[in-house]
Amino acid sequence: MQDSNDATSNPATQVTVERGYWPWMPAAFAALRHRNYRLYWLGQIVSLVGTWMQRTAQGWLVTDLVLEIVARSQVASLTNWYVAVVSAMGTLPVLLIGPFSGVLADYFDKRRVLIATQSLMAVQAFALAIFAYTGLINIGWLIALALMLGIVWAFDIPARQGMAIELVGRKDLPNAIALNSGVFNTARIVGPSVTGIILALHFSVADAFLVNAISFLAVIGALLLMRGDFTARAGRDGRREPYLQRMSAGISFLLRTRGVRRIVVMVGVLGFLAAPYMPLLPAIARYRLDAGPAQFGFLATCVGIGAVTAAVTLASISARGLQHLTLRIGYALLLGGIIALTQTTSITVACFVLAVCGFGMNWTFANSNTIVQLTVPDELRGRVMGTYSVVFIGMFPLGTLTMGWAARSFGVDKALLAGSIIAAIVAIALFVRYPKRNIAR
Repeated sequence: MQDSNDATSNPATQVTVERGYWPWMPAAFAALRHRNYRLYWLGQIVSLVGTWMQRTAQGWLVTDLVLEIVARSQVASLTNWYVAVVSAMGTLPVLLIGPFSGVLADYFDKRRVLIATQSLMAVQAFALAIFAYTGLINIGWLIALALMLGIVWAFDIPARQGMAIELVGRKDLPNAIALNSGVFNTARIVGPSVTGIILALHFSVADAFLVNAISFLAVIGALLLMRGDFTARAGRDGRREPYLQRMSAGISFLLRTRGVRRIVVMVGVLGFLAAPYMPLLPAIARYRLDAGPAQFGFLATCVGIGAVTAAVTLASISARGLQHLTLRIGYALLLGGIIALTQTTSITVACFVLAVCGFGMNWTFANSNTIVQLTVPDELRGRVMGTYSVVFIGMFPLGTLTMGWAARSFGVDKALLAGSIIAAIVAIALFVRYPKRNIAR
């Protein structure tokens, strides 16, 4: 690959020159000019469809398993709790391991790290399929396998986010982040839709798990086909820092950089109080909206439709550097959408509201990611993104467990409404205190 605009300005972010660079690609898809990124992006399309099939099927499987172990009168409240627990186990390790895995991403070949993590994710999906096919699956095994996935994911995230700039260079990084978000959320549309059809046609959730296991071959193959130097940038000067000093460098950067610190606070609040609406969606769909499997799949798809719309818009304006100015839009749409979701009993209205939620959530998190990545030094990228993932993703399981407990005790609508209102108050306080147009300064 080559990036003619970055080749001399910043040696730390040079992209290896290669024959596969496509200069004719439109600006809205600038990151796809780079061969390695094209391979990764195409592999992710296949793999993430399988991932969203598994997530959707897993959420529905929880509601089935709860029906087997409790009386009907207890189903709704207990389902809220178990859905939250299974979802939280898939992300809780990020909170505990994130700063450590960030060091690994800075001091080891990121491509090899990703090949290892993606392979282990495939093993987890295959194990889930085997348990489901044989009828051995239960809530305990589901939680254990979700925890395994979460541990692997904790190592995957900082390496994946840190490698983006090595695939496209600094100039095309915002576009790459927007396109990554686009493919992630396109999979969020396709995956739940396919899962809904599979369940409606009386196939089993095990089929969705097996498809996900096979889909990892696409992204692993893409990683193996990449060309270039992916060796660690940190430590190239020969200095040997103590491990704790290496790990604390990312935390220190986030704490001392005022604008980034503000972004981290905002993302943490959303992760804790707003994002848990997604894990609770199966219970909302089944017990408040009276949705069947196919309708639930479509409801989840609507979130993806909104998110893809946001991703396409962000990709189109990525070169204009408007991330700071538009961040408030996503925050308002996400919180407003969740509040509206708690008040609707119509599947049709819920579809529209969920599309708004998806748009707002993706707009906020993609913009935040771009701002942080453009600010962090390259030699700290893995550690900073590992620490950032503790907030971005690590707060999500804590919020999910908290919201699951609140939903079980007070009802899912009251829990989500209270969380969204508190998050809105925090947002207003931040915007009043920091009224400048560029909130990251």
